Amino acid sequence: MKCAVLVVLAGCFAATPVMHFGSGKSAKESQHDQAAKLTPPTLTTDHEWSGDVATVKVRVYADDQFRAQNVHWQETFEGELAYANEVLGAEYGIKLVPEYRQWPRNAPGETLDDALHELEQLDPGNGVMTVIGLTSSLSLVSATFEQLGIAQIGGHHMVMRGYADVFERQMFDRAFKELTADEREAMYFARRKHKTAAVLLHELGHTYGALHTDVSDSIMSPMYSDRSSAFDGKSRDAIRATLDQRLGRAAIFTAGAAPASHAPVAHATVVIVVDAKGTAMIGGKPLDNQALGELLKLSYDDDHDTEIDVHAAKHTPQARIIEILDVARGVGLVKASFQRD
Repeated sequence: MKCAVLVVLAGCFAATPVMHFGSGKSAKESQHDQAAKLTPPTLTTDHEWSGDVATVKVRVYADDQFRAQNVHWQETFEGELAYANEVLGAEYGIKLVPEYRQWPRNAPGETLDDALHELEQLDPGNGVMTVIGLTSSLSLVSATFEQLGIAQIGGHHMVMRGYADVFERQMFDRAFKELTADEREAMYFARRKHKTAAVLLHELGHTYGALHTDVSDSIMSPMYSDRSSAFDGKSRDAIRATLDQRLGRAAIFTAGAAPASHAPVAHATVVIVVDAKGTAMIGGKPLDNQALGELLKLSYDDDHDTEIDVHAAKHTPQARIIEILDVARGVGLVKASFQRD
């Protein structure tokens, strides 16, 4: 099993936004300005794909609650996927084609971690690149770390929550009373389109081997932001390498980049054992986060391509695994694998 990573929601107001008036502007003009600031940018690509675009199958499951909240759920997801495919096609040379299935699951109190585990048990992913689970949205627009999506790093499974339509619409109606219904709808649609596609791309990025990044406006930032517009360079390279391997295609190098050597290069591996209580150990020695970071920094200084291999007990909290990977990422180590013993 690969490591599951979650995405946190930010860049979205949790309560009615504050409106600032002045400079001779009317309430309507001020709300137009505020609406423009809250309208996200178009998702873009930094490097255009020059080869053929491969068709990649994904299997999409919608559980009972998601289907109840989204009567036309297949059509809704098609729109989200179409926007994500604009990025995936131009940046990575792939187009995701969905196969839809109902997921007989009704578990309102369970976490996304639970949902991911159930999805793995339901469908091992034979014949598709990724298995995507869709579950119910939350009652709040402002969500916490584990509430938007979860995915396996370098794996084949991910789960996303639906979009909280009613609650966000209510906020827009209260906050932008001076705008017309059509203007509020346009802003709402732009935010929904951006958020759903960005979260989908973020979780797919994890399944394609990308970790979180410190680049705040990157799609792979651990915080969702309505300012995100593209993948950062390191994430893009990790995703392309994984897709090249899975699709059996040769890596495409950017201009000026040196071709890879045909001879394999051996890099160091640091094995981190994590017990059920979340204690991290290297060579049998327990380490807190500070000591772990110091040791990993030495490994990074010796070899920037050192790989982290995390062996966790069956009941190790998922949040602890993510914390350890973030410690590694914090010192510059981005290559990681994960398994439960």
